[in-house]
Amino acid sequence: MRDEVLPAVQRKGGKMFFVGVGTGEAAKEFASQLGIAPELCFGDEDGEVGEAVGLAKGFKTMWNPPAVDNLMARNDEASLKALGVSFKGAVDAIGIKKLAPAKSADALRQGGTFVYRGSTPLLEHFDSKVGDNCEIGAILEALA
Repeated sequence: MRDEVLPAVQRKGGKMFFVGVGTGEAAKEFASQLGIAPELCFGDEDGEVGEAVGLAKGFKTMWNPPAVDNLMARNDEASLKALGVSFKGAVDAIGIKKLAPAKSADALRQGGTFVYRGSTPLLEHFDSKVGDNCEIGAILEALA
């Protein structure tokens, strides 16, 4: 995402924002660890954004072997290791308690990918399970 989509968005003169579960402090730390501008990263500490856009949540969304297999197929070993190193770096820098959302149930929220031109939606993808992420090719196509 960072290496392909973010530059494509910037070339088009667009903006890309990252919103994750957890605190604003955690979002800034992840930005630092991943080499992304911190003003692009936000923490959805109370889950309000996830609720507003209708992201899936709950224990039933957490395990889906086919989706995990797809995740592993889409990402090479180096990218998965880089993500793990970034996560460990964030934990080391601010601690797991500051990294995790205050309500443990918020850690069970799935994500999504949304591309807009102004207020017109070009792409909406709601992750239904762990690993059910939007394909990078679909994001790049929506930006074309």
